[in-house]
Amino acid sequence: MEFHVDAAEPAAFRGSIRTRRIGGIEFIAMSTEGHVAHRGPDSIQAGERPDYLLCLQIEGVGEFTQSERTATVHPGDITLFDTTAPTSVLSSDNYRSLCVKFPQRLLDVPRERMSELTAVRLAATEGITPAAGAVLRTFDQIADSIPSRSRHLFAHNAIGIVSTLFQSQIHVTRLRRSSDIALEQMQDYIDAQLSDPDLTPARVAAAHFTSLRRVHTIFSAAGLTVAGWIHHRRLEQCRRDLLNPTMRSVPVAAIGLRWGFKTPSHFGKAFKATFGVTPGEYRSQASED
Repeated sequence: MEFHVDAAEPAAFRGSIRTRRIGGIEFIAMSTEGHVAHRGPDSIQAGERPDYLLCLQIEGVGEFTQSERTATVHPGDITLFDTTAPTSVLSSDNYRSLCVKFPQRLLDVPRERMSELTAVRLAATEGITPAAGAVLRTFDQIADSIPSRSRHLFAHNAIGIVSTLFQSQIHVTRLRRSSDIALEQMQDYIDAQLSDPDLTPARVAAAHFTSLRRVHTIFSAAGLTVAGWIHHRRLEQCRRDLLNPTMRSVPVAAIGLRWGFKTPSHFGKAFKATFGVTPGEYRSQASED
């Protein structure tokens, strides 16, 4: 599976990948420094077997983007992507993950439903995510010490648990209310407009042909405020850029302005109030870890 990898210092970049292939299933343990990996149309071979790659985050932070969705995963979280579609991955330093790559036909879930669940974060503490994570960890620890026949059985049982994991997730998504869908649409709009320093709740309402009161009601039902969400998303995008090894030459102030903070001083104060350190200190700490 081909990716194009960018790092802040390519000559000094270090990483390791260990694979175990059992039939048509491949288990992958990866450890790397911070990098950005892209799998574009040019990396996807014609006639390539359609696989899924499920990843359990062990250490560090990873951001997986596919189908205009981004999943930010922390240790214990799981995400999945389709190897036949363009993908990008942004990893922090000290990144470690355990992944399993398997044919899509092995998953007892319709592909059209699975297309809704790629690049979606399955939280470490929710549903059967902990069970699926435990299976991957256990296999990684004992695979070399168990007989070949048992390895094959274990591998296919692991895919059965993965199938159950995504069946349960599909059930959850079917229960979403219309207000949840409206909230998601408004949040998508906010993400697309973050660079505009004049983005306001009233602008969000106008863009969705609804009243400002309804916008506030929808966000309130999710325990959020509109202005608070805009502020949060701006800070998250700035944090992501500060972690991105390919953006280390971009001035901190420019990153704040890029995501809609009106002045460098406003950005610096807001960032420190949330993360406890200045943007510059945060970037330095990330590069030292």
